[in-house]
Amino acid sequence: MLNNLLKTTLGVVIGAAILAGSVAMAADMPGKGKTAKGARATWDTFWFGGTVIQIGLEKLGYDVKAPKTLNNPARYPALAQGDIDYETDTVWPNVKAVVEKLKGDIEMVGPIMSPGSIQGYLVDRKTAEKHNITKVEDLKKADVIKLFDKDKDGKADLISCNPGWNCEKIITHHMKAYDLGSYVEQIQGEYNVLVGDTVARFKAGEPVLFYAWFPNTATVQMMPDRDVVWLQVDKTDLPSGVTNTTLKGVAGCAGGSTTCNTGWSATQYFISANKKWLADNPAARKLFEMVKMKLDDRVTQNIAMKNGEDSEADLRRHAEEWIKKNQAQFDKWLDMARAAK
Repeated sequence: MLNNLLKTTLGVVIGAAILAGSVAMAADMPGKGKTAKGARATWDTFWFGGTVIQIGLEKLGYDVKAPKTLNNPARYPALAQGDIDYETDTVWPNVKAVVEKLKGDIEMVGPIMSPGSIQGYLVDRKTAEKHNITKVEDLKKADVIKLFDKDKDGKADLISCNPGWNCEKIITHHMKAYDLGSYVEQIQGEYNVLVGDTVARFKAGEPVLFYAWFPNTATVQMMPDRDVVWLQVDKTDLPSGVTNTTLKGVAGCAGGSTTCNTGWSATQYFISANKKWLADNPAARKLFEMVKMKLDDRVTQNIAMKNGEDSEADLRRHAEEWIKKNQAQFDKWLDMARAAK
């Protein structure tokens, strides 16, 4: 009878230990048995940040699917419909209109990076200094127009955004607001292809005029201050109603100004997610809320990509190296995510 009692007691102890271990494992891996379907933008300048998030979700136990690469018009409806669960390229305020339209089904979390980028109109430094080009208003001058009139139609050629992108709408607004329509022509197509050609022309010593954000595929090859300069506007005029876009300490403001009004708001990067999925995944929500990265981190990684480290394996390694460099903070974020209810 004593033996039976010992066996029973031992069984209870072992069962309790197994149960305690299971509870501890569940607490440590709140995403176990769950999937996370991510997406990323068609430009690659913040895929690095998305990979950091992906690794964080994996550490929480999620089965993270390889991210889909989708353009803006496709990414947000897919998010609202639940075809994807989250994405890491919500550039605010550029996507304000589409996000607000779908706010019943998607939610922005973060920001993960603030500022996320500086944006505006750029001219190669050599041309700007030689011809005293410092403002958007200077693009109306006949001698300046000739410098950038590649197709010889009497207008300066401005490399613009893809049709449908919010930046295209802002540039179109600026054409009217600054009375540029008779002097400047938007050159549109696939942005990455167009700026690839712009970089090639710059390297060949030709004048270049283009819209960009920093960092992106163009501005890590033609660096603000060293290679190109930001044109200023006399007065901010944006369809969003923002009235002050003057920034301090911007490297490469035309004319050497210490403050710079590019006419564009500095952006922030947010994570957007399907609302229902967020509600069902408090650990993921908390991770999204906590992760913070710096613009300099992004610039460093983008330069590495343009120097040939541009494979998916390189991208994963860059993210892992960033995590290792910020390990203590990253582990705290994971602990907070595990404790989320």
